[in-house]
Amino acid sequence: MAPEQLLPFIECLRRAGSLTSAQLAAEAGASLAALHGARRGLARLGLRYAPVRDTWCWPAPAPPLDAAALAALALSAQAQPLGLEVHYAPLVGSTNDLAWARARARGCAQLVVAEGQWAGRGRRGRQWRSPLGAGLYVSIALPLPAGGEAAGLSLAVGVVLVESLTALGVPGLALKWPNDVVHARGKVGGILLELQHQGGERWLILGMGLNIHPLPEAGDQALALRALGLRRNREALLEAFVPALLAEAQQFFAAGLTPGLRDRYRALDAYRGAVVRAETQGRRWEGRYGGIDEAGLIVVETAQGLERLGHGEVTLRRLEDGQVRYG
Repeated sequence: MAPEQLLPFIECLRRAGSLTSAQLAAEAGASLAALHGARRGLARLGLRYAPVRDTWCWPAPAPPLDAAALAALALSAQAQPLGLEVHYAPLVGSTNDLAWARARARGCAQLVVAEGQWAGRGRRGRQWRSPLGAGLYVSIALPLPAGGEAAGLSLAVGVVLVESLTALGVPGLALKWPNDVVHARGKVGGILLELQHQGGERWLILGMGLNIHPLPEAGDQALALRALGLRRNREALLEAFVPALLAEAQQFFAAGLTPGLRDRYRALDAYRGAVVRAETQGRRWEGRYGGIDEAGLIVVETAQGLERLGHGEVTLRRLEDGQVRYG
């Protein structure tokens, strides 16, 4: 079932909280067969089905984002020179895909914000769980100026994101190279950058996913920002983050990974001084983590000497007593 076909079921449960299958199908104007065919998709979005009582519910749905507050993001001093357009959707396949589609069609910078993603993805194409209202799912499409720097921009995005969250009252956040926002208790978010081409133009698609509320039945290390002290709403985070990111991106395009930006990243580096294991293309290194170099590559001090890694896919893990730890 296509994502947009799930919206009637979702809206009915937002209003009612709990309904039997028969009630939900009737209120959504669908058949019971269609509802049960959509069960897996609805569960991925955070809705729950209790077989014993044949009941559907949506535990504690978050209030929807304020469309007017989102539209105001296009009026910031950083957004206006780019002609930034803001698009809000309750449910999309992927915010990155939609941002790129809109950029191709309209030829200007795009900001896409969604309540949930049907096919959200992270690094290496991994699935990024995006239950409705549980997080903040944002993508920004920006034209890359001729000669502009792009490599290492994920580090700048991470710095701005953590600095914004810290200013909003969330302590203890750090960055795990190259694109994770972490805390000692788990992972709170991720960043996905994609380079696209249209004709002779290059575009960067900057995607971000943050866990705001606890994920339904989370069995991994996902951690909610509410558990770490975030009390402001999602609109406040976007108001702090988006203008700062646009300004940082324009500076990065012009100057790249400056010494000042590297210092800001190093202050937030989750692996400072740790013993780590790095793997890439079938090879493995273990040694002392030496941070990032001038190009944004990671440095590992091994018994054989310094290794600089980052070209291609690299997996980085902390080691403690010879065992892999997340962060």
